[in-house]
Amino acid sequence: MAKASILRDKLLTILPLVDDESTNASGMSMSEITRRLAMHMAEVPSDRHIRRALLDMTDAFGSVGSTRSTKWYRTISRPQAEISNMTVNVAMAINAVRRVAAHHLPGVVWEDLEKTFHIADRYLASHSGSPDSERGQAWSRKTLRIDGSQPVVLPKVDPGVYKAVTEALFYDRQLVFSNRPFGEEQPSARTYTMTPLALVDRAGVLYLVAWGSRRPGQRFLFRMDRLSNVRISEQAGEPDPTFDLHDYVMNEEALNFGSDDDIEIQLFVCEPLRTDGKPRRHPLREFRLCEDQLAEDADGGFLLRAKVKPSVMLWQLLHSHASSVEVIAPDWIRKRFRDEALMLAERYR
Repeated sequence: MAKASILRDKLLTILPLVDDESTNASGMSMSEITRRLAMHMAEVPSDRHIRRALLDMTDAFGSVGSTRSTKWYRTISRPQAEISNMTVNVAMAINAVRRVAAHHLPGVVWEDLEKTFHIADRYLASHSGSPDSERGQAWSRKTLRIDGSQPVVLPKVDPGVYKAVTEALFYDRQLVFSNRPFGEEQPSARTYTMTPLALVDRAGVLYLVAWGSRRPGQRFLFRMDRLSNVRISEQAGEPDPTFDLHDYVMNEEALNFGSDDDIEIQLFVCEPLRTDGKPRRHPLREFRLCEDQLAEDADGGFLLRAKVKPSVMLWQLLHSHASSVEVIAPDWIRKRFRDEALMLAERYR
């Protein structure tokens, strides 16, 4: 693609869209355009070349103000994406991305993909007479993602918050925001200025991991639905060279994993006989606690040994099978479940 076409495409990406020029007073300054282009292009053209590109396309770009105070905007949506190798399989893959990856991509990328999603829909619709297309359209009705059983109603993240956070994360910028503490109705008075490090989707609940230079080495976890007044700072993000997302998640108690080391848990799993005389196979034969767990058949069921990370999810799993699973070891987990069982029994006397 020629340099002029690349510049035009990037300008269509970054400039704000204005529907009614007669009432418009907003836009983007040349200095901000240059800064944004630097996020997309290895070599940013001079202000003169950028201005020429804008003036050469008056059907797509407009301006408000004059001389150094001029602000630029766009008046058309980005051209429809052209996918030369579109097939039924590609259209199915694009639609699968739309269903499962909404909170796994930066907002600026997701906005660009919206047009691609529509193209995939139209492609399948325009080829509706073929068996492949019919199967492609039907596939979305045959698959479903269930995020998790807790909480029952997932908290909603404001689209503007999601867009700002992911854009700062994507372009390595600092983020300024307010946070609503647990149990409170309104955000606290404190304003945070931090560098976003990662997003974590835990069973449909989105968390932001961030840190600030005032407390180096300490990371903070914020639930995305509690953030407000979010804006991207002019300052570049401060990288945390020691941060490892996988290690953080496995050791962060707020994400329901304890900071303790792995333990070996031993369970007796009951498999009572069905009416036909055959044992009822327990789900723990299929859903493994760890890759190298060991199962040994025993009277009335089997003994299971596995190395696991203590976590809320582990307790929930064991409680969900409380009538068919007995904790044999370690003693502290067995005692914990025994005490909870006695309290439960007392409550239902």
